[in-house]
Amino acid sequence: RIETLDKLLADRDYLVEDAGFTVADVAIASYLLYVPQFFPDVDFSRWPNVVRYMKDCASRTAYGDAFGTQVQGFLVNSLNEMGGNEKEEKKLFGIF
Repeated sequence: RIETLDKLLADRDYLVEDAGFTVADVAIASYLLYVPQFFPDVDFSRWPNVVRYMKDCASRTAYGDAFGTQVQGFLVNSLNEMGGNEKEEKKLFGIF
């Protein structure tokens, strides 16, 4: 569940503690970062640590090299708009 991921990321930058950016982050972040591209109305701001994680992963130079700077810029801007600091209860896909 995304709540579990948010809690896990509360005290670390990436998924594997004390390992830096790993293949685990490539796998999870790539799936997460498809959501704002194909479902732009989804708001992750209720999970601030996930938003920060997604933004950190999308901001990596290698991400821009792999997916293009336009996609990278779109994602970073979208995630910045989410902010991740709102306290208001928001729903994933408007229902969850």
